[in-house]
Order: sequence, then structure tokens, then C-alpha cells
Amino acid sequence: VFDKNGLNVEVLPSTSNQAMVAGLVSGSHQIAAISPTVLLQAIDTGMDLVVVGTCGVTSARTAKNMGLAVRGGVDISKPEDLLGKKIGAPGTNGTIDVLFKQWLKLKNIPDTKLTFIEVPIPNTADVLKGGTIDAIIAGEPSLGRAVSQSNGKVAFHYMSELPENLPYTTFATTREWARSNPDAIKAFQASLAEGAAFVKANPDKTREILSKYTKLPVEVLNKFELPECETVPTKQGLDFFDKAMRDEGLLTGNIDTAGLIVP
Repeated sequence: VFDKNGLNVEVLPSTSNQAMVAGLVSGSHQIAAISPTVLLQAIDTGMDLVVVGTCGVTSARTAKNMGLAVRGGVDISKPEDLLGKKIGAPGTNGTIDVLFKQWLKLKNIPDTKLTFIEVPIPNTADVLKGGTIDAIIAGEPSLGRAVSQSNGKVAFHYMSELPENLPYTTFATTREWARSNPDAIKAFQASLAEGAAFVKANPDKTREILSKYTKLPVEVLNKFELPECETVPTKQGLDFFDKAMRDEGLLTGNIDTAGLIVP
């Protein structure tokens, strides 16, 4: 798709969100996929970044792809049961963590009454099975694997109670690079839109492609929904995270969310 739109793209291996931000600022790469929470924190510290696209967003269709996995022997069946529990999260103050804490707020459960422990995604199942935590926030396929290996269950598909169209990932660049390369930005956005349309129209072929790059069997990929792809950033989506992060004390300065979006 990128070639079709006149872009010579080198896709680099994924690293930490913070490393991706540093790469943008240093110029080692031009566009990076980073979480909206890391994006806003970077901007809050003075980095002049903008959003040129998004990828997967929250939706009712895909809500069961995300949940709280509880290991066997731990009784968590209602929100109040979370009080005092040790909860694993793939990234403290990351997108999934912030969204889960917003769900806790809906349920009137103070997140300060839970202990959050950062667990890298590849270690999700092993850590839950090991018993050092009571439950873990996870998405598929890690969610199903964690439940299976720990003889546990999914207590809550909490995303089903949060707003739709919130981005899990933002494609960001520096404002300077965006101003200097408007044609490249347009081509990148067109490529994203074409890719999203392909996923929607060709779910079986998409799973075959995902299997090739993720090394996961198609049979595993068939067990959960493909992402809901909305490639155009929205002020509403960024505003949600802006407010949520302020509620959680993660942002201090004023951010013009509308001004972050490159049309």
C-alpha cells in the first residue's frame, strides 16, 4: 500500500513508547506508532509532536478482546472484590492502564486501593500463573493464554462500558517534519485508510498476513475479533485521554488537542 502511494517505507521493529518518542525527536525515524497517553505526556513535557493518524479504536464489537484475567483460587466477581488486590498491567500509566482506571472510576472503586504492578506483555501468562499477582489487564491473545495457564477466568470485559472510538495507538511525528513533508503525510494517511479498508473487507486474508508476521497460528487468531480500524484522529478521542490523565494526575500543562491533529 505504501509503495502504491509513492512512499518508500522502512518498518522498524517495535520498541518502547518512550524510545519511539526519542527517535522522533532525534530524527532517527519520522513517524512512530505510540500510545495516546505517552503522546500526551511527551507533549506535556514540551515536545512539539502532532498526530497524523490512528489505528485500532475501542468498539463494542472488539470489547471482548480486552479484559481482566483472574487466576484460579482468587475470588473476583464484582468490582468491589478488586479492593486490596495486586493487578498486573502491561504499562503503568499506559493506555490500557489509564482506561482500566477510568472503568474503576465508573464503578466508584478508588484505584489507590489496588496495587498495580507493571508486567511486560510477553510475561502476562507466566506472571499470573506464578501467583505474584491476583489478576492482570490483558488483550488477546495474551488474555486467553493467561486464563488457560492459570486455571482462571475473565472477570470483566471492562472495555464494553467505556466510550467507543478511543484510539489505542496514534501515529505521531514532529510538527516540524509534518510542515516540511505535507505530501508524505497525505500519502501515509491514504495508505492507512486503504489498509483499514482491506482489513474490513478481507478478514480471512488479514488473519493469514497477521499469522505470518506474529507467528501465531490462524486458529488462534480466529478466536478473537480483528481491530476496529479508524484511521482519522479525532479531538474527542484525544480529549478523553487528556481529561482522564488529568484526573489521574498525569498531566499538568494545557494541551490544545485540536491543534495536535494534522488534517
